[in-house]
Amino acid sequence: MKIDNAAIVSIAREYGTPSYIYDGDQLIKNYKNLVNALPKFVDVFYALKVNPNVSLVRLLRNNGACTEVCSITEMEIALKAGSIPEDIIYLGPCKKDYELKRAISLNIYAIVVESEIELERVSNFSKELNVTTNVAIRINPDFSAEGSPWKMGGRPTHFGIEEQRAVQNFQKYLDTPNVNVKGIHVYNGTNILEATSVYENTKYILELYDKIVEKYNCKFTMVDVGGGMGIPYFTNQNPLDITEFKELMVPLFSKFHEKHPETRIIMESGRFIAGTAGYFAVTVNNIKENHGKTFLVTDGGTNCHSAAAGSGRVVKRNFPMQNISAPSNAMKQIYQVSGPLCSPDDIVGRNMELKETKVSDVLLVGFSGAYGPSSSPGLFHSHGFPAEVLMYEKKSYLIRKGDTTSDIMNKQIMVDVKHQDELILN
Repeated sequence: MKIDNAAIVSIAREYGTPSYIYDGDQLIKNYKNLVNALPKFVDVFYALKVNPNVSLVRLLRNNGACTEVCSITEMEIALKAGSIPEDIIYLGPCKKDYELKRAISLNIYAIVVESEIELERVSNFSKELNVTTNVAIRINPDFSAEGSPWKMGGRPTHFGIEEQRAVQNFQKYLDTPNVNVKGIHVYNGTNILEATSVYENTKYILELYDKIVEKYNCKFTMVDVGGGMGIPYFTNQNPLDITEFKELMVPLFSKFHEKHPETRIIMESGRFIAGTAGYFAVTVNNIKENHGKTFLVTDGGTNCHSAAAGSGRVVKRNFPMQNISAPSNAMKQIYQVSGPLCSPDDIVGRNMELKETKVSDVLLVGFSGAYGPSSSPGLFHSHGFPAEVLMYEKKSYLIRKGDTTSDIMNKQIMVDVKHQDELILN
């Protein structure tokens, strides 16, 4: 991690910890690196699921990013950030009725339907509103993405319609009233670091598109090939080779574009854009020896950054971490870095080699821009969600206030059930 330690420490002290600190310049650089590796006719949709902070979405939107949302709240964030309906697609295996009606009324670019039942619901709501709604059919392919630690397709999941059934029933989808099937969507895996894997996955999707078009003699205007480009969290991983990625993807997309010039090609990205642009800052509250190991107890752990703590992974490996407030010439020691929870799993770093650490030092976890607050149990022990800060062009901005005790308590409603029972008995 190459950062200005003094600046980060100053921000952490000013806004408090635990907190997320985002490098806006790096965020835009990551986005542009991806855009520049693709032909101009391919549109990049930022996946809000990784980090939906409205200021980050706004910054990306100002630089040309479209948006992919998975909830009504993410959709409203995208709109507030400046996205237009034409540049919004809506995914997710569980869309509630009011969410679908909102998306239909907005006339977004496409609702990505995940099942035949959902397609029927969109049709019925569209008929009630006397409109035709644009949709894409999400397909769970027979092909499984190599190189992805979390496979979303090619196996039983709650995502999409399995390929064989979708291909067999596609005429039924095309004939659905009050619905315009714009094309297909396939998302096969995530955090892929091999360019060849992204290429093979994309090639399969484009061939599937051709197969359906030829079988039903239909005309589509959209194909969403997903993406899944990742970042190297761990020491034995290499970053995605963006040069190789470009060499593989440009000819593939260009050939498809020549054959289908009116089809909008969509590639989604969240982790690749935001992951390396974020940092998680914590303050050391206590240092203790226990069974021969030295523990640094900090004010933020699994509740704020479940990804760094290894939640959901069998093998728990460390995100990059450093003590940014220690002197540059400090000796290094091995530490276990824990959070504040009464849980044995609340370990953010295992056997971490850090500069000699003291109470009140600031530790920084790198590669934390994706799936931080958005996938963490922020209400564990009622600590609440951390503050979020944006650094951009050498200035810092508070873009989310950290939760306070009042923020959490004010949403709770106390009912004195025992007292009510006593009144009834009397």
